[in-house]
Amino acid sequence: SMASTEAATEEAAPAAAAEEAPLVAAAATSRAPPKGPQKRRPPRTHLHAELVKKRKDPLPSPKVEVEAALRALQVGDQAAVEALMARSGEEPVAEEWQQRYKTGARGYWDQFYKEKNINFFKDRNYLREEFPELMPSEVVADPKRWVDALETSSQGPPCSRPELLKAMEGRTVLLELGCAVGNGLIPMLRANPELFGLGCDLSAEAVQLLRSKEEYSCGRCLAFPCDITKSRDQPTPEHSALEDQVPEGSVDFATLLFVLSAIDPSEYPSTIARIRERMRPGGVVMVRDYGRGDLAQLRFGAGHWMGGDSYVRGDGTLAVFLTDTGLASVFEASGFETLSCEYRRTEVTNRGTGVVMPRVWVQGRFRRQL
Repeated sequence: SMASTEAATEEAAPAAAAEEAPLVAAAATSRAPPKGPQKRRPPRTHLHAELVKKRKDPLPSPKVEVEAALRALQVGDQAAVEALMARSGEEPVAEEWQQRYKTGARGYWDQFYKEKNINFFKDRNYLREEFPELMPSEVVADPKRWVDALETSSQGPPCSRPELLKAMEGRTVLLELGCAVGNGLIPMLRANPELFGLGCDLSAEAVQLLRSKEEYSCGRCLAFPCDITKSRDQPTPEHSALEDQVPEGSVDFATLLFVLSAIDPSEYPSTIARIRERMRPGGVVMVRDYGRGDLAQLRFGAGHWMGGDSYVRGDGTLAVFLTDTGLASVFEASGFETLSCEYRRTEVTNRGTGVVMPRVWVQGRFRRQL
């Protein structure tokens, strides 16, 4: 079902990678490990560092925590929901590790994408129904109708501003911020031949996986690695600043799909202001993300809390849970008008166990003021 596909996709989360050349070089020069005692690799996360301690003094089993969260959401017990969220604050992440997670986000997302096969990610076909303004009338009337795959192209992506402007000419321009491996961008381009897609992601590995797809065509889209929280101070020479790739005032629609939840909230104002500069007057930014009180938030136990509604997952990636009022206020402060912003509550069924899982998203549309 569309709902179960959505859950499988959203619960995954972003992150990305190492370049191919160093990998090839490493393979070519590999040799048998030296004999004798080896130094331990430093822990990637504070949870790894405390693994032995947790084995000696284990937390309640994940199954128990999940069952408690499910019961609270299924019966609408708000007091129990708040108690479960408060529990995670009993053992906050140390400040040193919090800074490491925030400044090292690219590395944690790179590792995520290195460990996942491209087929792990499900296409977000439900976006046709959620964002009808991006779709032609025939798809709006029947969001599940069959659409053809994109034509393949042997050409590389546009490499100069004139080529990019020519490819965008006469088309509705969609910018997907946090495009990952293209499971949102490609389905939207399939469904609307008049769209030209720009996609960026913090993870260069994710972008490379997107570029490797047969449907990636320079005539329809351009993908590039970018840290959207920064201007010129990009993390690597391979990354491009948003303003270097996307002409000012050129974007009709932009999407932030489960992206703000992966960013430190202190970065929201400058990031949204930077996005605003790329939007044409009247252009619309569409957001879909984890809402406060979602099942995923209730499942976090002690040792994951980073203050407010921010947490760190076991793999070192951030998970921030948003409120409708907070989301609207940060866009309005950056020169956007709120068209809609609300919680979306849905139920997702685990196909393997048959368990019905209540989920909470927050979804909004924000228009750049003229």
